[in-house]
Amino acid sequence: MKCDSKVVGDATIFAIQGDIVFNYLSEIREIIKGQIDNADTDKFLINLEDVGIIDSAGVGFIVSVYKSVLSRKGNFGLINPNEAVENVLETVGLTRLFKVFKSEDEAVKGI
Repeated sequence: MKCDSKVVGDATIFAIQGDIVFNYLSEIREIIKGQIDNADTDKFLINLEDVGIIDSAGVGFIVSVYKSVLSRKGNFGLINPNEAVENVLETVGLTRLFKVFKSEDEAVKGI
């Protein structure tokens, strides 16, 4: 699993490549939380375009990122999850907590 970040407009976007599963989360969690803590923005997005699957630990990871953003009184959303990932997020009710966007442009404008 790999995670790159960039700032687009006034939003920080984390692009994750690979599966969001237990075995790969600890390093990515620290990277993202550190960047959130030190960011000059309060808008954060996770681009899931290159994520194949997500397990329960991955769901917990997304919730922990969401809580970190909320503690800053920020805004959070997800970008372009595939059907399998979106089904998991819907099943556990996360799509009611934050927005899911179809594209990066839509996300930056809508968050």
